[in-house]
Amino acid sequence: MLKLSKVTKVFDLRGIAGLHSIDLEIPKGTVFALMGPNGSGKTTLLNVISGKLPMDSGSLKVAGKIHTFEKKSPEPELNVQRFLMESVKDQEIDTDKKLQLSRDMADIFEFTFQLRQNIGQLSQGQLQKVLMAAELINQPDILFLDEPFIHLDPMSRKDILTSLFTYLRQREITVIWITHERDEALRFADQVGLIQHGKLEQISSPIDILKAPRNLFVAQYFGHHNFIKVSGKSGNWKTPWGEIKSDHEDQEAYLVVPPSAWNVDHVSPLEGTILNKIPQYYTCELEIEVSEKLFKVSLPLETYSNWKEGQKIRLCPDLSQCFIIPL
Repeated sequence: MLKLSKVTKVFDLRGIAGLHSIDLEIPKGTVFALMGPNGSGKTTLLNVISGKLPMDSGSLKVAGKIHTFEKKSPEPELNVQRFLMESVKDQEIDTDKKLQLSRDMADIFEFTFQLRQNIGQLSQGQLQKVLMAAELINQPDILFLDEPFIHLDPMSRKDILTSLFTYLRQREITVIWITHERDEALRFADQVGLIQHGKLEQISSPIDILKAPRNLFVAQYFGHHNFIKVSGKSGNWKTPWGEIKSDHEDQEAYLVVPPSAWNVDHVSPLEGTILNKIPQYYTCELEIEVSEKLFKVSLPLETYSNWKEGQKIRLCPDLSQCFIIPL
């Protein structure tokens, strides 16, 4: 388990860079995806938790031993099995046990046939599996992943991540995983945290961070594009298409319309011009300009594939799919 309370790290007198009063609790066995723009504080947070950087204030509790997956460069001539055996840090484990551990890890990550090869003979995908096995062979309680597979092609990365997180969950290893890959984080993580300027903007389940973003930054980061200013009172928000209820009490807010929530309605007050048409598997994504503002709309491919750029279109959202966020 990890627990941070009001953790602050300042790198300059103005307090711009670093971490600002971070509260975070990660239960044992949780896969926690940490996301945010470059320079937002992701790696700084890992370094503070691991002890590489001292914090300026706050408290930190860590239960268990931490391992950080590092992008090593073993000697190309080194045998894979020997590399795994040499990666075992416990000096009390004998050679036979190290040999068995290396074979077990090869079975789990499916590179048994590469055990007798040299490191230099492996593909990038195979090498990443071997490096990950070398880290996990020491059975950490907490694992830090800082974009370890960013240079692999999407299919290889998906294969490794699937095997990795299956293994980690079976052994209840806690993970903090820095990634910029939104779809992968939403698929594999139990919790997602979004950080900006050293502040955690939101910590939620993947579903909640998509359906209930806390503010405009979170909504935009997770792919929402359609924002319409609305006014409200006592939880009732007026839109051009009727009222929508929300717990937010602000007098002004944004109505967020997912691309799939739009419908064509010839009497709707919202009219725009199709700027771009992007066919997808089952939908046609349209970029539509409304009063110099760009909206993204997903409509059934078989119905709207013949629509032309420059064509006028009137749109009405299904309000049951929309939600309110504060300005």
